[in-house]
Formats: sequence, C-alpha cells, structure tokens
Amino acid sequence: MTNTRQFLRLSLVAVAAMCFSSFAKCKEGKPKKPKRPPLEVIQTKLDSICEEGYNLYHAERVNWISTDSMLVHYGRESIGRNIIWQPTKDSWGVVFFDHEQKNCVFEMCYNIQNGKMMVSYDKRPIRKEERSRLALKMLMLKNGLEKYGEQIGYDKNCGGPNFDFVRINDNIIRLYILQGTMHHNTIPFGNDYSIDFDNEGNALCFRRYHKSLLAMKTVDDSGKPAESVYHSHTKDNPYITATDICNFLLYRGSMASTTVISTALDGQIIYHADSKRCFFLPIEALKKILNHNKK
Repeated sequence: MTNTRQFLRLSLVAVAAMCFSSFAKCKEGKPKKPKRPPLEVIQTKLDSICEEGYNLYHAERVNWISTDSMLVHYGRESIGRNIIWQPTKDSWGVVFFDHEQKNCVFEMCYNIQNGKMMVSYDKRPIRKEERSRLALKMLMLKNGLEKYGEQIGYDKNCGGPNFDFVRINDNIIRLYILQGTMHHNTIPFGNDYSIDFDNEGNALCFRRYHKSLLAMKTVDDSGKPAESVYHSHTKDNPYITATDICNFLLYRGSMASTTVISTALDGQIIYHADSKRCFFLPIEALKKILNHNKK
C-alpha cells in the first residue's frame, strides 16, 4: 500500500509537469497529442538500453571490487596500470600490472551470473595479449580526450570521474565517463558522456547524456530510505540512459525503482532493479490509473 501511495504521488507530479509542458508549447493553449513511436518500438528500445546499462553497471562494479581486492595486498604506489575486459558475455576479467609495467601482480575473473570470482596474487610476466589490450586502452584514452576532452566536465565537490570501456559489438568499443560521488546516500545523475572507438582506437563519435548534474538523495531528511527517485528528460534525450541505470544500481541502496519523466514521449519510463527492466507508461494510461484510484 505504501508503494502504491508513493507511486501515485510521484505520478501526480509527473502528470502535472507533462501537462504544463504540453500546454506551454501550444500557442493556442490546447495541448497537442504527442507523436510518439508505437509502444512496441519504445519497449524494444528500452530493452536494449537496459541491457547496455546493466553491462555498464558490471563494468564499474568489477572495477570497484578488483581495486579493493588488489589494495588488500598492495599499496597504490607499487601498482601501475590495469585492464578490464569481457572475455565472455557472462564474465569480466581484470589484470593489474606492477609500477614498472613488467609483471602482472593481480588477476581476477568475475562471473556476473553467480557473483563468483577467482582471484590470484601470483606474480607472472605480462602476456602479449595483455600488453596489446593495454596499448589499445591507452591509445583510446589519448585519442578520445584529445578530440573531445574540452566537452567533458565533472563536479569535483561531488566526486571524481569514473572511466569504463565496454565492447558494444564486434566493431565498436565505448568509453563511458561517469560522475562518481564521495557522498553517502546520493545517486549522481548527469555529467555523463561516452566516446565510441573502432578496433584500431580511432575516436568516432561523442555523446553527452545530460546537460547538468542532479545529485539525488536516497534518504529523506529524517534518514528514512526513499522509495524511489525521478528526474525528467527533454526531447533531445527522450529515453532513460544506460548511465542512468548504471549509477542507479551502483548507489541506490535499498531503493527498488527510478523513474524518468519523458516530455518528448509524453509519459514515464520506470526502471525496476529486481527485474532489470523498464516499462513505459503513457500519460493517458497514467491519468486513467489516477482517476480510478480517486474513486
């Protein structure tokens, strides 16, 4: 019952916001009906974004886990660079090198299906394919930041940026730059970007997902966990983003869902952490739900 009341409260705010937006854009004062894609097209798009966001979440989480595990045995000053990649659809691999870049001093394989990980602290020579992966990573960072670096910003008062490489398909590797946070009970939405590369490390295209940073609290003023958070997207970014999903999963605490109010689609996109899926609720369906619950 509590979840239902919370959903209705958030939905009422969303309906008001979307109605006002539609009204303001119409010179004659009559709200125009949205020209949205068919619902099945929207859902297909959302399924793809959910998969991308969940994969990105694992990339960043593996980064956290491997770094924490490595620092149990080594000081930061003795560690050099690292590489993180996806050997299979269901696994991630991590290797840390020593400061001289001569040996591998930490190795981890993480299974995303069962959460199991295999860790080795045995020192061994760096393999040829690992040097190739590292060289490609450094080339992509160089090319991407030289080409698009001036367009990338983050809020140092919130936290530093996180960098994650994820292979999108056989031809594209995507670098995500995410706003991190050093504040407890906070989800940072915004200051998020991506750069696509080909297999030779050439920077192909750049995307900025949000225009600003929204630091959303996961608890209320009394410290009680919030049930959900929501933010809005304008017509140039109508869908929830993979970065929204990733940072929500990383920092949500016990929160079960998050909502994006899409003015372009004239509805809500609701992401559920348990099912790892989104669904779209058009404003006309939302109004029916609210009217029904008023009776």
